[in-house]
Amino acid sequence: MVVLVIFVLAVIYVLSSIRIVRQWEEMVLFTLGRFTGVRRAGLTVVWRFIQRGLIIDKRVTTTEFRTEGTLSKDKVPVTLLAVLFWKVQDVTKAALEVQNYRATIDLAAQTTLRDVVSRSDLEQLLSDQRKIDEQIASSIRERAQSWGVEVQNVEIRDIEIPSSLQDVLSRKAQAQAEKEARRIYGEAEVVAAEEFLKAAQVYETSPIAFRLRGLNVLLEAVKSDRNTLLFIPTEVTDMLRSVGPLLQPPSSSPKTDVTGPSSAAVPTDMPPI
Repeated sequence: MVVLVIFVLAVIYVLSSIRIVRQWEEMVLFTLGRFTGVRRAGLTVVWRFIQRGLIIDKRVTTTEFRTEGTLSKDKVPVTLLAVLFWKVQDVTKAALEVQNYRATIDLAAQTTLRDVVSRSDLEQLLSDQRKIDEQIASSIRERAQSWGVEVQNVEIRDIEIPSSLQDVLSRKAQAQAEKEARRIYGEAEVVAAEEFLKAAQVYETSPIAFRLRGLNVLLEAVKSDRNTLLFIPTEVTDMLRSVGPLLQPPSSSPKTDVTGPSSAAVPTDMPPI
């Protein structure tokens, strides 16, 4: 009877000592308080009252951290929210070198973020966010290497500044955009003037080209479906009279129009008036 009880207790003890380590975890094993090894994924035995296993997740973890009203280099209060992507690379260091690696990473990220904000101007924080991300990640990475933690990336999610300063920055951006638009408009005017100068040189050497261009402008004006009233100057009518003979095909023999016994022959190729 005693043997049976001892056997049952032994079975219960062995079964209660069986632990399962999942695929994304590793177990740091301590025997009588001393580090004795690392157990990978699968079934493992941790003898109760003698050994203790600390399971550490090795998946990528995200940590949000922020600064509240930290003064930038140009004395502007900035509230910045960022996200840190990290994972445990060496479970032995994470268990032995630091008491609580999660809390330590969180505090290190916050202090690093405050330090970077205090050494940067507001203009840098707004325009060079990728560079700020790299600075924060590099600083945290140097600290976390001794804890067995690999810092992969840092991304700034939001930057909050006083509303009065937001209005100033908005007006500044609007003025900058207007300045750029005026510069582009000026460059376009210069290009157009150069092209007009080239066209003027061509028209100066070829009067026919100038007249045809005038006809083209007139055609574009009357092509619209709407009823259009045009006031044509006398110069244009003179131009039409001069271009008319050039556009008509030559006739083989002149035709006459006799309106009476005393009428004279009028050439039909005379330009209309």
